[in-house]
Amino acid sequence: MPLFYLMHIVHLLTVILWIGGLAFVTMIMLPMAISTPDPLQKVLTFQRVEHRFARLARVYNLVTGISGLIMMFLMGWHRYLFTLQGLPLTIMFLIWVFWFVMLFGLEPIVIKKMLENLAKSGNKMDIDAVFKRMNRLHWIMVLISLAAAVAGALVAHGPFSLY
Repeated sequence: MPLFYLMHIVHLLTVILWIGGLAFVTMIMLPMAISTPDPLQKVLTFQRVEHRFARLARVYNLVTGISGLIMMFLMGWHRYLFTLQGLPLTIMFLIWVFWFVMLFGLEPIVIKKMLENLAKSGNKMDIDAVFKRMNRLHWIMVLISLAAAVAGALVAHGPFSLY
């Protein structure tokens, strides 16, 4: 059981750092970049922060996934995946898979392609539209991440408690 508690602490702290970082990018950094009048400066500001956070987010994703899977198998909760009783556990797992695919597959490709297209076009209106769209997508990702946190609370303390 001590391994479970260690994994639980690691899991919670990593999730806090991850969602906090995502919220910072979404609520502070992206609006700041959007309000920057110079299109080149807008892109450079975003790239500096997003590239740095993306590396951390990948580490957070791996640590969260590994610690979550260890806890799930230590407690035998894997049997509840894709069942009604394990619905919050399934939600957390699927959101983690979504993030894994985003961080290690889609996001680097999509962001790189968008920024390359922006650099080629040099059109301020296109840049503004892309950044506003990116901000909306980040808000959706914040909400999805918070849904995972709510699911975790339901697994630990709510009507779906597996303890």
